[in-house]
Amino acid sequence: MFVVCIVSMLIGLNTSTVNVALPSLTRHFDASQVEASWLLLSYMVANTACLLLFGRISDIVNQRLLYLGALAVFVLASLACGLAPSVDWLIGLRILAALAGAVLLGNGATLIHAAFPRTSLGTAMGLYAASFPVATLAGPIAAGVVLEIADWRWVFWLNVPIGLVGLIFGCFLLRRRRAERPPTSLDLPGNLLVVAFISLATIGISMVAELGWANPFVYGSLLGAALVLPLLALAERRSKDPVVDMATLRTGGIGLLLLAGFFLSAGRFPAIVLVSLFLQGPMGLRPFEAAALLLPMPVGSIVGSLCVGWLSRRLNSRQISSAGAVVGQLGIGVLTAAMIAGHEGVLVVGLVLMGGGTGLFIGSNATSLLEATQESSLGVVNGMRLAMQSTGNVLSLALAFTLLTVGMSTQLGQDVLQATLPDGDPPTAVIVGFGLAMGLLCIVGLVGTVLSLMATARARGLEPHPTSPTIHGDVENPLAQQTSEGTPPDHARRQPP
Repeated sequence: MFVVCIVSMLIGLNTSTVNVALPSLTRHFDASQVEASWLLLSYMVANTACLLLFGRISDIVNQRLLYLGALAVFVLASLACGLAPSVDWLIGLRILAALAGAVLLGNGATLIHAAFPRTSLGTAMGLYAASFPVATLAGPIAAGVVLEIADWRWVFWLNVPIGLVGLIFGCFLLRRRRAERPPTSLDLPGNLLVVAFISLATIGISMVAELGWANPFVYGSLLGAALVLPLLALAERRSKDPVVDMATLRTGGIGLLLLAGFFLSAGRFPAIVLVSLFLQGPMGLRPFEAAALLLPMPVGSIVGSLCVGWLSRRLNSRQISSAGAVVGQLGIGVLTAAMIAGHEGVLVVGLVLMGGGTGLFIGSNATSLLEATQESSLGVVNGMRLAMQSTGNVLSLALAFTLLTVGMSTQLGQDVLQATLPDGDPPTAVIVGFGLAMGLLCIVGLVGTVLSLMATARARGLEPHPTSPTIHGDVENPLAQQTSEGTPPDHARRQPP
């Protein structure tokens, strides 16, 4: 648990600190606008595209060695990033770090699932889910201090001691997860086609805000992604062990849970970006003031994550995730109303609700998925969960930016994105743009909430596996109580929904 949470915080710090250091990196390397954007996009695209591939690999090979090896690569890549002689080298090393990060992210939840019995799995998942927002909260502060007393190199070198701590403890604490039925093959064509599809789709969508939908690069990438889909479907039909197994998606409502995560993540992530722009644009706050006003969101997320363990004594994981979806959706609605009315106090309430609901949903949704998944497919399903959420984030952010600026002139749109609006009441087009963008998130989040509620309702009609413990509230199967020492066997840890 300690190792996985440390690594989760490491990944969160890596993301949030580089976001803050981007202006310093751009100045140091005299990077162009495209190069500057790819300092962020390179990590995001490579990480998202390879989550599913490395999830499947972890179902085949020794998961412990794969995880520790990826952590070592991540530490070395962070060290090398600080020594990068040019922006091209830095982008390449960021891609290497992203590949290692995909292994680490794709295996964190499955390692926790293997280490904890059902009686404490909800608490463990809640703590794991809280570790990332803690890092997101601390990252900008740490980056600001480092950039104040040193230079950009230390933003990357900050990862090295944290990673070494995780690596040392991981060598002693992590145990291997043994799959019940390892797949007979990797399905390399299918995995490569998945990587190609996610890469093309993510790259195309990511560049919309900068280039526009009519740019040949944007629609060429999206067209390429669309052409990959029939090839992927053909490859999967011919594969003995397909990476996207439709039978698995239909089992235990896994498909509904994945779709709920996709839509809810897509409906939450852009909200923080939009609120930050709104505070620094129409509200006229300085960056530090805007950051301070955004703090209730990660704090709410941490509190929500920590409440999962307590709630799991009374509710099952699907009920908790659905409750989180409803609370988060209420928060999005409050945020939308507050932005239209320009009311800071109501805005804070919306941030708290959205953060708390997100904290409740993330860990519980992951737990629900892993409970419904066969042991031999844990890695690929968890990788699918993370890849779909990341893709949803990118897609909804691009659409939100399009709606935000659709009724504005080019200059007004730049003023909004650069937070350089003149003093006084903002133009009507600005308020309408923010209303349209937040309205999109309300609709997307509502779809995710309905899907989460459907998955919860469907679970009531599913019969538990005969060898799995059934836990309803505080009533436990005696099997779980008889294995209090050591790691319980698989059948005493697992329960279908």
